[in-house]
Amino acid sequence: MTCFIVLHYVVREETISCVNSLQRLVGEKKIIIVDNASPNNSGKELENFYSDVENVDVILLNKNVGFANGNNAGYTHARENYHPETIVIMNNDIQIEQSNFISKIKDIYLSEKYAVLGPDVFATSLGIHQSPKRLDHYTLEEVQSLVNSYEKKQKNKKLTKLKCYLKRLGFLKRFVYNRRIRNSAVDHNRVYYNVPLHGSCIIFSEIFINKREKAFFDGTFMYYESEILDYECQINGLKSIYTPELQVLHNHNVSTNETFKSDIKRTEFMNECILDSLTSFLCLIKEK
Repeated sequence: MTCFIVLHYVVREETISCVNSLQRLVGEKKIIIVDNASPNNSGKELENFYSDVENVDVILLNKNVGFANGNNAGYTHARENYHPETIVIMNNDIQIEQSNFISKIKDIYLSEKYAVLGPDVFATSLGIHQSPKRLDHYTLEEVQSLVNSYEKKQKNKKLTKLKCYLKRLGFLKRFVYNRRIRNSAVDHNRVYYNVPLHGSCIIFSEIFINKREKAFFDGTFMYYESEILDYECQINGLKSIYTPELQVLHNHNVSTNETFKSDIKRTEFMNECILDSLTSFLCLIKEK
């Protein structure tokens, strides 16, 4: 069996659309929706909506525990109740159009014996491929540098406002993303081994499931989960793969955009979460 974990927050119709795409996939599956204590009662609405759907579970969390711990709740539920061969963790803004997605996962596992697998993630609003994120692991020095950088961003509110204004210019935003991708030397049409994958959709095999009680390091609220996962796979000798044989469509940042109507508030929240995650990442590296 394959278990799909869908992390839900606020945007009910987005989650329903995501689940509909999963229901069209061929193969035995269980879909587990984890509501991260949505303040608009949409989690309870989803519980009622799927009450008669046998292969859908809805978990209602008492508080918003963030990306890593929200997904960990779904991962633990799947692991303990269904003992799946595969667990797919995905955002609710993901769509899967490949009807043979499940069988492809199994075929790749039989030939590669991976612990973690990442598909091609295509961001529909930006028109770009988001995975893999880069081709090398993060170093202690690099993470320390990023911590220093985000500490400065926290103090410089004027710069945050300027960046928010520039982000409103869609063509400029796409230009920045595309330039970043060109400079990364990533070719999304080829297979890569042991590289940081995009966190919007990550596939865990029985090798990983049997070894780890949690999918993600639990010291973050949001951001840098997949980079930390890459680091943990590296130090624990767990094989990860990016493959273009699988593709998902990503409707970028839907829940975050719905939660924060103000660009500035949203960016300040993101910067704060990123700094917290980087600080936890730095501590983890130093401990190891």
